[in-house]
Amino acid sequence: MLNILIPLAGPTPFFDSSEYPFPKPLIEIRGLPMIEHLIANLKSIEAEKRFIFLLRDDDCSRFHLDETVRLLAGEDSIILRVKGETKGAVCSSLLAIDYIDNDEPLVISNGDQLFAKGLSERILDLCRDDGDGGCVVFGSVHPRWSYVRLENDHQIVEASEKRPISKNAIAGVYVFRRGSDFVQGAKEAIRKDASVGGSYFVSAVFNELILLNRTLRAVAVPNEDYVTFYSPQKISEYEEIGRASCRERV
Repeated sequence: MLNILIPLAGPTPFFDSSEYPFPKPLIEIRGLPMIEHLIANLKSIEAEKRFIFLLRDDDCSRFHLDETVRLLAGEDSIILRVKGETKGAVCSSLLAIDYIDNDEPLVISNGDQLFAKGLSERILDLCRDDGDGGCVVFGSVHPRWSYVRLENDHQIVEASEKRPISKNAIAGVYVFRRGSDFVQGAKEAIRKDASVGGSYFVSAVFNELILLNRTLRAVAVPNEDYVTFYSPQKISEYEEIGRASCRERV
């Protein structure tokens, strides 16, 4: 069973509540909520899988986000309502420890991105028995992203957050062949206070697993096949591409 964990309980600093009164997952993009695009994309992974969502309790109470997510992802999905803010994705993810601290593979995915193609192949490649996981990367040098430094073209030897130590930016997908590895690395990152700006990011877990001699690999996705809804500008760019495509077909 592949566990797919999607933390959606964090703040959304680029989306002003006066302009975007609904939670970020419900922002409509090309006529569908962002969360619907995301779930459809992740459902393309060709493996037996289970979705685990971490949602803000307030978003569930006010906007019934949990009901929307269950309709889209299936009745067997696990939905955990998070009250208040945590200190980042690592801390939020550990709230699902009862479901992920095991030998089953774990994918932790951002909630605001799409892959045009090849997502299933890349995820399954990182779940192979000859390694312990890794991440999908794309080309960038902007300090908004997390990064990995590679040796031998694909082996991860270091990860960083908001600091471009290479041109290999993490495309919001982290894979652990065993969920228990993530839990162990997360606890170590917190114990060592490996935070950035007071928050604990999943990239810090990679560094702890490298110290434990885990083998982590990166698989690349072409920039044109990776779409992020990081900000309202990115959403507008994606919708404009869709409008341009429609005009070309007319």
